[in-house]
Amino acid sequence: MVQGHIRGLSQYYVDGLERIEIWVPKSKASSLPYKENIRVPIWLTICSNSYSAGLRSTTNNEYVWISPDLKDSKSKKVSLARALIENGFKKSERIFLSVNGDVIHITHASEEGDK
Repeated sequence: MVQGHIRGLSQYYVDGLERIEIWVPKSKASSLPYKENIRVPIWLTICSNSYSAGLRSTTNNEYVWISPDLKDSKSKKVSLARALIENGFKKSERIFLSVNGDVIHITHASEEGDK
């Protein structure tokens, strides 16, 4: 289980929704399948929905992030912001990521604290 945060980018889509990424400090990201300077394809599960996503890292950043643009099971573009909001997540929220190879499942930090 890896702890991360939902971070706003202060950039906005045409519909006014803020672009969002999920950040994980590199010091806590050893179980994530990231590689420096390469977009690593992953499957991101938010509640019962799965998305094709990308995991990024650069040598100049102290964190690994999940990119703000996803594709759903029908290859339709979906913003990470929309997927998170529709599943009850919000900007600046602390979350947990369960990692199983290239599949990452996101849960609310409060859900994990209740177990």
